[in-house]
Amino acid sequence: METYDREADSITEGDQRPSKRRRSTATTLHPPREVGLMRSIPGDKISSFVGSSSGVYFIRSVYSAFRSHLNATAPIPSPEVPGEDDNLPSASPNGSKRIWRGNEVAPHGSSTITFQKLVDWSQSYFANWHPAYPFLHAPAVLSFFESLSQGRDARESPTSDSEFIILRAIMSISLADRRQSSSDNEEPYPAELVFQSYDEASNSVQHAFSQPVSMQSLQAALSVQLFLVSMLRFNAASRLGGLIIRMALQMGLHRCPQRYPSFSPIQRELRHRVFFSLYCIDRFICQSTGLPLSLRDDDIDVCYPSLERHADGQASSVDGRLRLLEFLSRHCHIRGDIMEFKHKSIQHAQRETDQAMVITSKLVKLANDVDEFIDFDENHPPTLSPFHSTLLKILHHESVVSLNRPIIASNSSGSTYEAALQQCIGSARAIITSLHDAIATTPLREQASFTLFWPSFTWAVWMSTFILFHAAYTKHVSTAMVSRLADKSLRVLEHLARRGSVWPEACGAAIKDLQTRLTRNTSKRIWESGVIRPESSTPSPYDNATSVASPHVITSHTPTQTTIPTLSEPAQEHIVADATPTHRPGARVTATGRISRGSYDLDNISVPADTGSYVQTSDNNPNIVPLGDFSQNGLTLDQSFPFSSNDDHDPFAGFDIPFWLGQDQYAGMINEWS
Repeated sequence: METYDREADSITEGDQRPSKRRRSTATTLHPPREVGLMRSIPGDKISSFVGSSSGVYFIRSVYSAFRSHLNATAPIPSPEVPGEDDNLPSASPNGSKRIWRGNEVAPHGSSTITFQKLVDWSQSYFANWHPAYPFLHAPAVLSFFESLSQGRDARESPTSDSEFIILRAIMSISLADRRQSSSDNEEPYPAELVFQSYDEASNSVQHAFSQPVSMQSLQAALSVQLFLVSMLRFNAASRLGGLIIRMALQMGLHRCPQRYPSFSPIQRELRHRVFFSLYCIDRFICQSTGLPLSLRDDDIDVCYPSLERHADGQASSVDGRLRLLEFLSRHCHIRGDIMEFKHKSIQHAQRETDQAMVITSKLVKLANDVDEFIDFDENHPPTLSPFHSTLLKILHHESVVSLNRPIIASNSSGSTYEAALQQCIGSARAIITSLHDAIATTPLREQASFTLFWPSFTWAVWMSTFILFHAAYTKHVSTAMVSRLADKSLRVLEHLARRGSVWPEACGAAIKDLQTRLTRNTSKRIWESGVIRPESSTPSPYDNATSVASPHVITSHTPTQTTIPTLSEPAQEHIVADATPTHRPGARVTATGRISRGSYDLDNISVPADTGSYVQTSDNNPNIVPLGDFSQNGLTLDQSFPFSSNDDHDPFAGFDIPFWLGQDQYAGMINEWS
């Protein structure tokens, strides 16, 4: 079952509970609040918590609004928060299933490793990730590349070798990057240079528990964490982050190195870089999963590179390449302020009525500083790449959404609500348009401007589109405009899905589902008014999503297409047998297990690649699993699965992962609930 976290309404033992709870408004001492979600299985066999800063409350509020407006009788599922890998339906969410396809890696020992090949293979990491998170010392990495190319056998490197762990993380990130880019270099990576599974990546840093902490071991753990984050494995990255934070604190990285003369200038700079890198990664994970901050700002006195307060004498010049890290750190500091202000337990929530204005002023100042830095470089070689410049703008809009979303999720009228909604609409449009423009091709531009590698882009597009759905539902924007932007969102998510994570496609399926419902409801109103006005939208890669069917009916279109029940249908458990698509001769499909209830387009859902069962069913995204038709296989709905129809309860109680195929980790529990 699932319950919202009512910590905001709880009282401590000995307090007197008021006889009647007053309705909260925007004018009370406490600001409008969202709440988290506790997922638990009877008997406490499995429980997980996702906090309100992840946006789960708002997403479900949008679903609930559509449900009540369309008079649906069945509970409406919603997707998990992107990155909740613990809730992936596999026996071991971070398990030993292979990450890479057969044509992406070469067998052990079959490739000659040269220095130039190592440089080429790692190019994407150093171009896109290292400028943002410069926790590695690049000359030291290149030195290791050279020693490896001069005869050191990678297969003989111990798993606890920090240098080799760093190498494998770099290569794994770069190989994943190549899936999204149109790189001409398609030479497979040696299997020994990449992590073959998420288990292998996580287990590679186990030696850190028993060995004294060192800078190199911390860098190795950070590199593995960054790989997990880049693949949207936030739960695993969060657990590893606990180790990383403790290692950093033991090394004193939370103290400004300028205060200690024992460190050389090179050591001071590296400590700065390592600390702010882990600070940014940790803040991103905490916000994405809704968990409390691991590092509080009042425990830190490390200075930003351009704002050093502890240096004696004349200030030294600042490397311009570190300004990106500084901007990201300031952004993460603001996101932490938002989490403390909007998502803290009510007993400890800040009550300053002007706190929102303080945070807004910090956001505006950061945006102005970024613009000034970019404009200053007009007559010089650009310090920030187009990708990183766009990234900073997207992160600004993400913060605007995070600051204002709790207001629109917990209120429905008033000037505060209207102002917050317009802020969210503007930022949502900017996020979707900016990311779509980056990957769009035109007659004058045959290739995309740059590739979208950043892990928060999935969350940003997903949340932005749901904000627009909410705005359309409340008649603040037109349905036609929202439908056009939803199509752009789907194209961005299709691009992000090429990396191999299942989350972008799952979010895309949810967006397509609500888009269908929004346009259907609009068409119904137009028809009833006697005015027929077609709602046109550009075809999207999710256009073969769920067809709208009558309740309790499974519609069959073709012998090889599975029709999944829509949100208005009863949420039920389905069994799907193997099926081989006739439109793709020779395609192989592995046996699939239970498919949890829901309305998502299963024909377009990525699953982690497995060399032995990889399916080629799309020119745009090879990670597509075809399904057989229910009627073709003589299958029926499981009518024994109970779902509450009481609107007073959580409408999303029950099984909450409606879009995954096969190897369902919760399949064995369905019978216990029945």
